[in-house]
Amino acid sequence: MAGPRDRLGYMRTVVRGSPVDPPWSLPGMLLSRIREGMAPKDSPLTLEDVMASPEYRDLMTPAVKEGDLAPDFELQRAEGEGTVRLSSLCEERPVALVFGSYT
Repeated sequence: MAGPRDRLGYMRTVVRGSPVDPPWSLPGMLLSRIREGMAPKDSPLTLEDVMASPEYRDLMTPAVKEGDLAPDFELQRAEGEGTVRLSSLCEERPVALVFGSYT
């Protein structure tokens, strides 16, 4: 069961946004959660369900170590037209994958 510290940590992680989600202020997120409860009414899972799941806990453990080859994956192009696969980029030139904030 996720405690208040776990919930706050989760919110602090998602507050920065992502390539598909805009940033969301922590106070705004807290007010929204208080108003709506911890999950929207149509959600099949609560925040506690997600944080207690083995899949979520597994995300906290790195599966790839420094120096390992990255697993091949495919992503949508930023321009919105088609996809790009990591292996096709590696054929052309070296690729550096940067995760998290680099500013």
